[in-house]
Amino acid sequence: MMSVAKPILDYVKTIKTQAELLGSKGTFRRLLKYHRRYLRLTILVFGLTIIAAYLFSLEPLYTAQIIDVVITQGKTDALLGLVSIIVIAVVSYGIVNFVTTYVQGYFAQMIVRDLRSDYYSSLQRKSFNFYDVSPVGDLVSRATMDMQVIEAFVKTWLGTLTNAAFLIVIIFAIMYSVNPIMSLIAIAPMPLIFYFTAQLWIKTMPLFRKMMLILGRLGSYIQQNIIGMKIVRIFRREDEMDKGFRQVEEVFVDTAITAGRIQSRYMPAGPAILTLGIAMVYLYGGNLIAAPAAILTIGQLTLFSRYMMRLSFPLRDLSMLSGTWINAAAGLERINQIMDIPVEVEDNAKAAEIVIEKGEVEFKNVTFCYATDRPVLDNISFRVKPGERIAILGATGSGKTSLVYLIPRFYEANSGSILIDGKNVKSYGLSSLRRQVGLVLQDVFIFTGTIKDNIAFSRADASMEDIVAVAKLARIHDFIMTLPEGYNTIVGERGVTLSGGQRQRVTIARALLAQPKIFILDDALSFVDAKTEKEIQEALEEAMKDKTSFVIAQRLSTIKNADRIMVLDNGRLVEFGTHKDLMIRSSLYRRIYETQFLETVPLKALEVEDK
Repeated sequence: MMSVAKPILDYVKTIKTQAELLGSKGTFRRLLKYHRRYLRLTILVFGLTIIAAYLFSLEPLYTAQIIDVVITQGKTDALLGLVSIIVIAVVSYGIVNFVTTYVQGYFAQMIVRDLRSDYYSSLQRKSFNFYDVSPVGDLVSRATMDMQVIEAFVKTWLGTLTNAAFLIVIIFAIMYSVNPIMSLIAIAPMPLIFYFTAQLWIKTMPLFRKMMLILGRLGSYIQQNIIGMKIVRIFRREDEMDKGFRQVEEVFVDTAITAGRIQSRYMPAGPAILTLGIAMVYLYGGNLIAAPAAILTIGQLTLFSRYMMRLSFPLRDLSMLSGTWINAAAGLERINQIMDIPVEVEDNAKAAEIVIEKGEVEFKNVTFCYATDRPVLDNISFRVKPGERIAILGATGSGKTSLVYLIPRFYEANSGSILIDGKNVKSYGLSSLRRQVGLVLQDVFIFTGTIKDNIAFSRADASMEDIVAVAKLARIHDFIMTLPEGYNTIVGERGVTLSGGQRQRVTIARALLAQPKIFILDDALSFVDAKTEKEIQEALEEAMKDKTSFVIAQRLSTIKNADRIMVLDNGRLVEFGTHKDLMIRSSLYRRIYETQFLETVPLKALEVEDK
């Protein structure tokens, strides 16, 4: 039996390798475009970092003078001035560093905010096709964990590069002016320190990244199992779920152990090399001091050792930055990958705010495919008069839902045209079109929040009177009034505190509140009992008066109340007419009707209906 955790384990194998992540020049250029929006902040960070680098280099210089002038030569009158300079330099460095850190944090938040907004906006524009194939947990992971690693890089990269470059130049210039050979000895270990520290971060950061992504998928796995716990219990799959969790957790632990092994190998190298370098400086410098004609002072020797210590800081930061970039590049590539997916359904240049006056709907030779080799709808043509109620009937997979989704352009037809009041739906602005087409799905969705907010979701400016009116039409008002908080009652995630029928009626009220000109019910009464269905049908009679409506049919009541019935079979429109006409001339419709409805309806009722 295939493990339920297999999709996560397969996903782990797709996480990019170190070599793939390093080749990201185009990714970095795209990130720089966001920096250009905040050019002044970029320049400010650059300037503050230069000042901080200069102030950071002053303390060892004046400490060396204290040793050589005050301690060695006994000129104590110079002590107060030198100490004052050191104090001023250290305090100034602290202030500048504080301001720099704050500005960099603000700078990073602005850039990540823009990037996150662009990502979210791109999701809002994607068509239903995109969401049919995109895992929700993965999309959320890109907007959360990926953004966190990008923020960590943006917050540090500019300051780290600038600080390292200027600090190395300043310190090397000072050391070279004191003793060129000593400066070369002092700088010699630095490339090795940088190499080993960089290797540490380059090798471990992808592993930490992998651990984060595994945790993200593991969180989705746990959430799915919690939501589906009833199904797990019903089919007694607890042991398999536990096994799947342990399999993924084992991969996580193995990755963490690998990262720890790399850290234990590389982390001691940097400090050890630095210590050996300082020992070489002391050995060579001590000989220069002890020579008959001393060419180096004790203060200068201290200066070299202190500067070596300080040079290790920017080198460490640079190596950390290289590892941070690996994570950030991976996150940026994942986000850019989504944003670069073309929007299949969008406003064209001539789209406008058009009011649907009549509600006439016409399909002309419409073909639609999810996959190019398998048409879901094949050459569909029909015309619906204003105010007509159309029942859509067909077997599962015949294309009923796909057909009604084409009207508000949730999907784009591959060929043919769809007209509303004689105008192509592409001439309508998407916002204008969807505002005037009401849709109630079989798969209802309730947001976490109040019942009032859920009903008002379709029209933000709706008054309380409007909300109550549509709730009464949907036959949910009386139930709401029995709740302690009434319309202000909080419903749980996905409306789990409501029954299926109650959720359905809330969504019907939501759709009615938008006052659409065209109304679509995608088997919207499947969750309500027969009595409630009858009440809602009676209410919808009034609400849908003079509105063109399409109702995907699963029950006899829907068939009876329709003006005409559309029969789909394998994506083709095989019959379109009234119930009586189709019973006479359509063997397919009569077979479906008799199979689905005959056994559930008393014979006398059918005889009355036929009359």
